Amino acid sequence: MLRWQGRRLVLVTGLVVEFPLALVELARGAGYSVTASLPDALAAGDVAGVLVAIAVSAAVLVVVCAVAAVGWAGGIHLLTGTAAPGRSVEVKDAYRHGLSRLPLLGAWTLGVVMLLVAGLAAFVVPGLYVLFALSLFSFPVLFEPGVDPLRRSFALTHARGAGVFARLGVLAAVAVAFESALSLFFAGVSRALLGRTGWGTGGHGLSDGVVDAVHTAVGAPVWALLVAGLTVTYAELRARQPENTSHAAHPRPDTARS
Repeated sequence: MLRWQGRRLVLVTGLVVEFPLALVELARGAGYSVTASLPDALAAGDVAGVLVAIAVSAAVLVVVCAVAAVGWAGGIHLLTGTAAPGRSVEVKDAYRHGLSRLPLLGAWTLGVVMLLVAGLAAFVVPGLYVLFALSLFSFPVLFEPGVDPLRRSFALTHARGAGVFARLGVLAAVAVAFESALSLFFAGVSRALLGRTGWGTGGHGLSDGVVDAVHTAVGAPVWALLVAGLTVTYAELRARQPENTSHAAHPRPDTARS
């Protein structure tokens, strides 16, 4: 199934997750970077400016998490859902499913992102641990209603800790390698078109923002890879756990087709 749904998965998960991030890059290049305005407002003692920057940052975070939740749930449904007899799940079906799961999954996504940011701010290592321990939180939200998704993800990732860590490590390594290759490529594009790589800067202008936005959008296959890898990992971990009364009534993702 993954072989046939690969392109649709990139459309549903990859581009949807990357789209708001690309817009943020475009806005940053155009001079509307919230992350740059907040330190300036703090240094100037501008209370109103600080409040506005915080409010805009929070709004951007909520929108990004909401759109990402739609794409993530849609991508999982594309791999595990069922459609009418004789046809596979279509892109429009995946989007509808993602939108229907937005209220619940969006809220949990926002909470997990805030935990991750706090962990990364605490000397990075705690953030990496949070990323590992909560990497499967979305699946209990979608497939195990009534279960605390944070505790469930923690239990699943630690049940076979070394094996799960190795698999997620491979996924992370592939994602990092892909993104590094893209960064080098677009640094060359920026150098050829604009005369600079753009590295280590806060953005020189709209042209840099356009290059960064395209760079972000082209990274969509990474998210498709992650949703596929994590879906298979969740299904295998859950299949190896004995059923109990709290989980027996909840549906399992059908990954046999992948």
